[in-house]
Amino acid sequence: MTADTTGMTLRLPTEMAEALRTAAFASNTSVNEVVKRAIAEYLREHARPDTVRSAFETTLEQHAVALDKLKDL
Repeated sequence: MTADTTGMTLRLPTEMAEALRTAAFASNTSVNEVVKRAIAEYLREHARPDTVRSAFETTLEQHAVALDKLKDL
């Protein structure tokens, strides 16, 4: 079974892109895999459910008037 994937464009400074390619080559890993692992690690550290929930609630509060107007459409 193949997981669903989405293509993305990532823009990096030249030095960072070269360092990424070098690190991937040195570890016999694809650049794509290195980036996926780095993003997964970032999300584990920063995308905690309480943080996401707080951001969601803040957005609801900020746009309450507009959302109230849209609810009956």
